[in-house]
Parts: sequence; structure tokens; C-alpha cells
Amino acid sequence: MGRLPMPSMSMVKLTASPGQKKIGKKQKTCSGVFRREIMDHSLQLVLAVNRFPGCRGWVKWRLLKECRDIRDLAHAAGIYQTWLPSSRKRIDVDALLREAEVEIRRLRHLNIQCSILGYADYPMNLSMISDPPLVLYRRGVVSPNANSCIAIVGTRRPTAAGLRESYKLGLEFALCGYPVVSGLAFGIDRAAHEGALDGRGPTWAVLAGGLDRPSPYSHRTLAAAILNNGGALLGEMPPGSFPQKYAFPRRNRILSGLCRGGVIVQAPKKSGALITADFALDQGRDIYVGSSGMKGSTFEGTRNLEQQGAAVVSGAADVLADWGIIMGVRSVKTLPAPRDAGELARLMRTELAGRIFRHTGAWFELQSA
Repeated sequence: MGRLPMPSMSMVKLTASPGQKKIGKKQKTCSGVFRREIMDHSLQLVLAVNRFPGCRGWVKWRLLKECRDIRDLAHAAGIYQTWLPSSRKRIDVDALLREAEVEIRRLRHLNIQCSILGYADYPMNLSMISDPPLVLYRRGVVSPNANSCIAIVGTRRPTAAGLRESYKLGLEFALCGYPVVSGLAFGIDRAAHEGALDGRGPTWAVLAGGLDRPSPYSHRTLAAAILNNGGALLGEMPPGSFPQKYAFPRRNRILSGLCRGGVIVQAPKKSGALITADFALDQGRDIYVGSSGMKGSTFEGTRNLEQQGAAVVSGAADVLADWGIIMGVRSVKTLPAPRDAGELARLMRTELAGRIFRHTGAWFELQSA
């Protein structure tokens, strides 16, 4: 089995800039220790350790350090076994190695790559959280040094205003060159991905199941579009894994951990987006709420975040200004879909005049005069 690439020793710990505003709890990090270690393991060994049951990423990483090669796996399993209740079933090392070998063949067949904690291609932001996954599965392109990604998340049942705002945010961040990260879900997530795609920028979808099973099923075309436009699908579950209920909150820590900040566009009192916000606060990330989430009685979750100190934003320029980045963002205005032939003709004339741009999904972008 071939060796994995050596980690870069030039990476340094990320620290918050003085101008960043935080709300919530103190940041928990691993102080960059994962990235400072030099490791050189076979992929089969890494995937076998990754299959240790009930074991968090940093524990797997510590156990991996005990292994110089596959022959040491039984020793690492013995150490872990001493930490478990005696009622726990003994770890079958040979079975784990066989399963890892099968997984490697499947990864090659599906063209799925693995980023290993402690190696150069592992996203730097994610390596700084308190519980990073040992293995981050990846389809597509991810820059490990992309430190200013933005998460855009929210309810699966948004208003029309929420959809427009999410799309606009995704579009504007993409036009400014910032990767947009979301969860491929219905509603706010989908609109954010579509906005980023129309802005010709990278967008990353973090999945709760295997990367060969994008969920929901109806969004597989969107997942393919993300890959075809230089984006990526990411997750910690091996291929073939169906998305389970417990995996979605775990997925959200990865989603927030990849990013410098996140916008909760619209969220009711009980929403998965608020779990993402909680993880983001624990990780020391910036949290913002969409202006559309302040309207109506439905989105108590976003209003509560605003009361706790999260800034209300209406576009990428607001977030970038808070980060101390002065950058011109093209004004975007959403228009209702045309209803009759006359309106279509007027729209076409405006488009031909170069003042309006047609995007996929019945979206139109009006260039300011």
C-alpha cells in the first residue's frame, strides 16, 4: 500500500483578527497540534483506525500515532479497548483491515479522495476545531488554505424573501471569490449553492451520509453541478453510508468548522441551522443573521441570535466590511418571473442591451446603472 503525502510544516495556527466580533462561548481549538505532527501511514491503516467504534477524531489521531505500520494496529486497538467498558465487544483488527481494503477499492472506483488529519491537504480551519474528523472524504476540489469560506444555512421552509436573500448572498460571495459552504438541503441551502454556481465561484456541500449518496435524492443534479463547476462534496461518512438522523448534527460541526463565519438566513426556534450556529460559536466563528429572518413571527431562532449579538446582514458587503475587507460588490436585484409575452419581450430587450443577466433557476440579475 502506498504512503500518504507528508504534512506541510509551514502552516501556523489561525487567530482571530482584532476587528472580529464574537458572540457566545469561548473558542475551543486543538492549538494546531494535529498539523505539527509528521506522520506517514498507509491508507489502509488510517481507514482501519477510522473504523474504531464510538471513537472521536482526536482519539483516533492519538491512536494512529501509536502505529508505525499495520502490524501495530492490534497494539492501538488494545489501548483503546482498555478505555471501554468491559461489556464492549472486542475489536476485531483483522476484520477492520479487510473492511478498509474493500473501502479503498470503492474509493478508487467512485473517485473519492481522503484528507487525513495531520496532512497538508486537510482544511486548515477544520483542523483547528476541538473534534475534527480523522478522515474527511472529498469529491471535487478543496483548497486546504481557504481560510475565509462562508457558511450560508437556514430552514428548509423559507419564505420567498429568504430564498432570494440566500441566493443573493451565495451569488455575491462567489463573485467576490469566497467559497460558499452549505448542506445541500432544501430551502436556504439549495438557494445558496445555486447563487454560488451562478456567480461562477466554488461551493462546497457537506453531507451527512456517504458522498456516493447525496441527500436528498432530488438534489443529485445540484450535487453534480457543484462538482462540474469546481466545487466539492465533503463528509466524514464512508461511501455507502445512508444519512442517519444522528449524523446531521455531527455534519454541522464540519460545516461551521470549515468556515470563517456563517450567515443564518432564516431559522425557526427549533432548527438544524441553530445547531450549526452553536458549533460555530464554540469554534470561535463569526455568526450573522439574514435581514429576512427578522421579519414575521416564524423565525424566532434568527431573532434570538440577533438579540445575543449577531449582526444582521443583507449582503456579502456587510460581512466583508465586518471582516475589515473593503471590496466592491456588484449590486444585485431580484425580479419576479415574467408572466406574459409582452413582459418577456421587454426583458429580452433589456438583456440584449447588456443591463440584465439571466441565470438558471428563473433568476435575473439587474446591473445597476
